Amino acid sequence: MVVIAVGLLIGGGVAYLNYLNAKKRREAFAAFAARQGFSYQPENHALAGQWAGTPFQAGDHRRVRNVLTGAHQGRQVVAFDYSYQTHTTHKGRRTTTTHKFGVVVMQLPAALPRLEVTQEGLFGGAVANALGFGDLHFESEQFNRSFHVLAEDERFGHAVIHPQMMEMLLARGEIGWRTEGNSLIGWDAGPHSPGEVMNRLALLDLVTDNIPPYVWRDYAGIDPRVN
Repeated sequence: MVVIAVGLLIGGGVAYLNYLNAKKRREAFAAFAARQGFSYQPENHALAGQWAGTPFQAGDHRRVRNVLTGAHQGRQVVAFDYSYQTHTTHKGRRTTTTHKFGVVVMQLPAALPRLEVTQEGLFGGAVANALGFGDLHFESEQFNRSFHVLAEDERFGHAVIHPQMMEMLLARGEIGWRTEGNSLIGWDAGPHSPGEVMNRLALLDLVTDNIPPYVWRDYAGIDPRVN
């Protein structure tokens, strides 16, 4: 009985600390949203089904919290905490693991073919197998050692990942990102801070700005320089 009581006490203490941390995080993001002119929602789980690929459509109990929406550098964006759960059973005992991510999404001026760039060792081969296409290789061996690039259209992939894009990503390509329809999605494991949200949105800005005009014309039929 004593062991059970101690266990309940510890469990209750952990639950209370988690509650306090979540409350503090909500307050921090709400204040950040007010400063930046973003809208804030404590949760919007419907966003979990809006995109495919990493980190979405895996596991169960998918949750979207601390949602920021608004305009950044003239582009519509959304950023949020994302989590899902997976389960394993060993010797009749079921273990649940919660996987957490910080996600930022920027709306593109038009839909583009699917292209995914991740750091070497981050999801890599599993993503390639899941998407059904292989890793592209480039003239820069340093870039090839640092990143996986997966594209459903190889010509598109090589057009977007040109030398200037490679140089920029080698300098600050700290998160995975993917073009998916008219969305540019960035993500990394673990919850992000408000400061990291802004840094990651800045990276997505750089990615978008470095896509050559002819790529937009050839693949989306637009010229983003024309308002």
